[in-house]
Amino acid sequence: MATTKTIAICQSGGKFETAKDGTLSYKGGDAHAMDIDDQMKFIDFKAEIAEMFSFSDVSIMSIKYFLPGNKTTLISISNDKDLQRMVKFHHGSNTVEIYIFIEEPLVLEALSTMPASR
Repeated sequence: MATTKTIAICQSGGKFETAKDGTLSYKGGDAHAMDIDDQMKFIDFKAEIAEMFSFSDVSIMSIKYFLPGNKTTLISISNDKDLQRMVKFHHGSNTVEIYIFIEEPLVLEALSTMPASR
């Protein structure tokens, strides 16, 4: 069975702006394109995005997209099933916009300043 390829427009480094009607639009940053299909594995998807944007640590990447016709709620992609759903939801579309966020690692310095319990 042949797979249908969709072009993922991967964007990072910009920010979202909210319109009066509550819809979000993404401004600024960099954009790259890649082919995706329903056979792609999440680990490969994430690795290709990291390489595109020269991110050295894939563990701090958060990947999101909008459902077709909904520009108010971002949907997370965090495993193979999420990625397959995104491809399925955008079946018939030529492109899907993907947003990549870098999350700062949690700093545990607050714990080091707390007195030890007895």
